[in-house]
Amino acid sequence: MLDKNLNRIKFQESDSSWIRSFSVESIKCLIVCRGPVRKETMDVFDAIGIREYGILLSEKDSIVYPKALAPELRNFRFPENVHRVPDYMGAGKEEKEARIKQIIEIAKTNGYTHLFAGYGFMAEDAEFIEAIEDAGLTFMGPSSHVARGAGAKDEAKKLARSLKVSVTPGVDNITALALVRKTGSSKDGLLKVAKDNGLSFEYNDKLPLEDNAELLLQISYEKTIDITSIADLQKEAEIQLEEIWKKFPGKRVRFKYIGGGGGKGQRVIGDKSQIDSAVMEILAESKVTAVGSNRNFLIELNIENTRHNEIQLIGNGEWSLSLGGRDCSLQMHEQKLLEISLTQELLQKEVEECKGANPKKAGILEKDLLTLRDMENQAEVFGKAIRLNSVSTFECIVEGNNFFFMEVNTRIQVEHRVTEMVYKLKFVNPSNPSEYFFIDSLVEAMAVLSVHGIRVPKPERILRNVSGAEVRINATNRSLQPHAGGIIQSWSPPLEGEIRDDQGICLRNPDTGSFVHYNLAGAYDSNVALLVSYGETRKKNLEVLSNILRKTELRGQNLETNLLVHYGLTEWILGKDAMFKPSTAFMIAYLAGIGSLQSVLNDLDLEYLWTEKLKKAEPELKKVLSKKVTLVLRPLEKIFSNPHLLGGFIGHYDGKLWDRTGAKVVFLENPVLILEKLYYYLNLENTDSKPPSEKIWDHDESLLNESKDFYAEIRTRTGIVSWKELSALLESGKNPKPDRITEEEWIGSKAAHLGFQAGLDILALLINVGKKANFFGLDMDDSLEAIVPEEFRTAATRDPLIKMLNPPPKMSGDEIVAPMGGMFYSKEAPNLPTLVAEGEHFQAGQPLFIIEVMKMFNKILAPVSGTIVKNLMVDSDGKIVSKAQPIFKIKPDEILKEESPEEIRSRKVKVTTELAAS
Repeated sequence: MLDKNLNRIKFQESDSSWIRSFSVESIKCLIVCRGPVRKETMDVFDAIGIREYGILLSEKDSIVYPKALAPELRNFRFPENVHRVPDYMGAGKEEKEARIKQIIEIAKTNGYTHLFAGYGFMAEDAEFIEAIEDAGLTFMGPSSHVARGAGAKDEAKKLARSLKVSVTPGVDNITALALVRKTGSSKDGLLKVAKDNGLSFEYNDKLPLEDNAELLLQISYEKTIDITSIADLQKEAEIQLEEIWKKFPGKRVRFKYIGGGGGKGQRVIGDKSQIDSAVMEILAESKVTAVGSNRNFLIELNIENTRHNEIQLIGNGEWSLSLGGRDCSLQMHEQKLLEISLTQELLQKEVEECKGANPKKAGILEKDLLTLRDMENQAEVFGKAIRLNSVSTFECIVEGNNFFFMEVNTRIQVEHRVTEMVYKLKFVNPSNPSEYFFIDSLVEAMAVLSVHGIRVPKPERILRNVSGAEVRINATNRSLQPHAGGIIQSWSPPLEGEIRDDQGICLRNPDTGSFVHYNLAGAYDSNVALLVSYGETRKKNLEVLSNILRKTELRGQNLETNLLVHYGLTEWILGKDAMFKPSTAFMIAYLAGIGSLQSVLNDLDLEYLWTEKLKKAEPELKKVLSKKVTLVLRPLEKIFSNPHLLGGFIGHYDGKLWDRTGAKVVFLENPVLILEKLYYYLNLENTDSKPPSEKIWDHDESLLNESKDFYAEIRTRTGIVSWKELSALLESGKNPKPDRITEEEWIGSKAAHLGFQAGLDILALLINVGKKANFFGLDMDDSLEAIVPEEFRTAATRDPLIKMLNPPPKMSGDEIVAPMGGMFYSKEAPNLPTLVAEGEHFQAGQPLFIIEVMKMFNKILAPVSGTIVKNLMVDSDGKIVSKAQPIFKIKPDEILKEESPEEIRSRKVKVTTELAAS
């Protein structure tokens, strides 16, 4: 905590007896989660003076750390407090119950007083939390009554309706409805099911039939008995969707498992044919296909053009306080990517700054401010109703200025640091206002609340920074699909303004000082680290974040992360407006735009183009071009090697450095300076610490500096600032300042200008690639919302473009291969038949098998039609496969014709020539 002078001290070190009374030194806490929050929690516990703590280590960790300890253990203060378990949660009801007992036994045997579960599934599992409480231990987080009343998505929706909180239309009791229908919609039917299954159930005539069905289901879960099947749920979902589609024709619908999170256990469907598979996928992904599992899921109208906003809440069971909002709309596969603060102070400041110059923008942000206030008010009402006694998040979807309650996450969120960047909490002694302290960590606040509860006075939120932001560094490829198997071999140190939660990966070997390799195995989700920054405005915040991403060097073997995805996206946003209001559908459209760039880059041949320039050049010009070949081509080769880099650069500088509205690109700035910006953007500046491969070469830098000095001198002598005027004058004009420039100097200057500009026309390729890909069609309107071209919006054209970013491995004509590495499954659940069998015919687009990568289930579709000749993965469910590994031998219906090398060459020459000419 911080004292009134903002000195960081422990409670027990304060001069005030009242402040000392909030000490947390009595805590001995067992941390039962992994990921970035585990190391963050250990650091917080060290800082606030918690007596002792320990951690769980799963047997799966041996896959992640095959040659080293878990990174958190390198400087671990309590080596005797490391406890091994098979995994952190268990698959299925029986395993989960066994794991809960094992964890509680570990805690009691080793004298722990508290358990902390971070933001994993166990953190909001009411059964787990209740077992902890029943064992006489304290759960550091919301109590079981909060988890039961709000943590389960179905119960939260019911409570929200009772509080008159706006909710999305849909169904929250699909399992009860299915049971009612199965039993003939009667009291006698329910009683018969109970009797047949030996369940002790009394029908309550005061409750509706559906509520009685729910009570019977809860009894069946406790006894590990299935009284509804997955097939029953699929049938009921079809019936319910028919009713929803009558009211909302043409709308898509979301299935969401009640205990899901982090994008898992969710699917969006648009027609009847997708229902059965979507139900099976969300249940399998949530690991509730086993007998006796609660399989209830929500059916919600999918409001398409929405933003995802959430309110951070804190409470002690008597009071509830909002800590502002976060915009989490930039997400993919239901997983958040970039989260940024949304607070009243931010919106008020932005309104004041743009009120004169842009009254329309000010008006939009004023309405957003009113919406945020309303969301915060409803969140506090909800928090008080559930008697929130720790931290939770009130999540909403926002359409225009209307918002709908979605769910409450009764745990600390991955993105909680965003809130910590903008607010600290001030706790004042009610009996003596001169006594107060501050807390700027939500983990610390959870610790204090877990010990002192209702003694903790309601705090005041105090502004720290106007804006905070976080990006999630995930092990994903360019199309944001999970990519397991990479090894991190080096990572540059954190930069100024960067807060990095990296699980301790960057902690060096305490004996040798060397970086310890980290294996990104598929046993866990794809998140590797969180990069957090802050600023006095959102624009400055994003600029700091962008610079962190620009300079961060994360290297390894078979390593793919989304770091450059974030960099390109952040730069694109900065080129539009930092207050950009993307919908949750924006990211997939943006990826299609990036994929469209890749589709053009596939046919671009820089070497051919430069060679043609040399061939056509006069001898003197050829000498100049030969000297500039690496100066010009090295940055172009680098930016064209990754479409995310290209998208960020041309998205940021479009309309600022060039005008593309005419038939040909017109540079608004000196191409020499554009080239310099390109070197900076690509982090190729010359610094001593970099190897030559990572920076501008000395002779190229000399050429660049010479040309910059020349134009600076010319501008000084002529007094002409505009590049359009200056370049026109140097190309064909008369000496504008004979009194300051001799005729001989002017003639020499015109010749030097031609030399310095030689070859720089090739920079127009950057823009021409964007034009051909229609990437510039992605834009922002004057309402701060996204403009998305139809081909990036419609699945039929969008999805093939995204595939350009991660093309499947080449298959021979008679094989189906794995498009990614991961865990292979031939069926959707253990009790179901295989998706396809030997001898069966399949159609292009038909599901053939499943690969689980980093807790995400990927149904692999047939690329062609054909017949399975041989199954190469018999009895191999649960085994690891590698990318491009053959799965089936097939007989395709048609033999695919491959393009010859000559045809490929001819196509590339044609496209490259067109791009250079436009």
